[in-house]
Amino acid sequence: MPVLQNCELVNLSQITWPLPPAGLTLGPDQIHVWATPLDLLPAKLEELASTLVPLERERAMRFHFDVHRNRFIAGRGLLRVVLSQYLKTKPGRLEFVYGANGKPSLSDNTTATGIRFNLAHSEDLALVAVMRGRDLGVDVERIRPIPDVEQLVARFFSTRENAAFRALPEDQRPVAFFNLWTRKEAWLKAIGEGIASSLRLVEVSFLPGEPARLIKIEGSHEEAARWRLVDLNPAADFVASLACQSGDTRVNCWRWPEALIEAYFKLP
Repeated sequence: MPVLQNCELVNLSQITWPLPPAGLTLGPDQIHVWATPLDLLPAKLEELASTLVPLERERAMRFHFDVHRNRFIAGRGLLRVVLSQYLKTKPGRLEFVYGANGKPSLSDNTTATGIRFNLAHSEDLALVAVMRGRDLGVDVERIRPIPDVEQLVARFFSTRENAAFRALPEDQRPVAFFNLWTRKEAWLKAIGEGIASSLRLVEVSFLPGEPARLIKIEGSHEEAARWRLVDLNPAADFVASLACQSGDTRVNCWRWPEALIEAYFKLP
């Protein structure tokens, strides 16, 4: 696949998470979340493009703008590289299947490992969340002004959320909106549900500085208690959220080491 050469490079210092320790393993009670830039050197993009299957290549070619095509290639290629770390195989050998709303999962050939994952990206930043045995969802957004934000909140969110949002000072609204959006989206991705008709199903905390939590799911506090929301802070000017079923899990956040990309291309 030809990769166009006009991509910009992300400043890696924007990602605030540390590098992983040596000999990292994924235990049954752990969640690993990886942050990686998507604006890569053309040579790196060519390597990642070589791992994609025809369906992914076709999706990449549908993007009108070069930057979006390159970021899609980087995101799907890096997802394959990250998962290869846990499955000890080459990135191009992984096979995905897709749910009714497009959520990818590993095919039957690799489900015996119990690996579950989710991918999110915003502009030049991608997050990959991985755990064993339980579904999870992750979402990330760059904080930015949103035109007609009051109308969006009134249309897609609950009466309580709408009232609390309107009471906020103007300068707190961008963070509050993306708290709302990423926390709901992370849960919807965890259950494999689309956002079009489902944003009102769930109520979440979202005020700036308020800990992330699910309040109600379809009006039920008990159902919400079965889930856990975690705030993630991968980089300045971004907000991100992780959703998983409640349990004794530990979340570790790492910056993906660029050297590992080359390592997994060299696997036999």
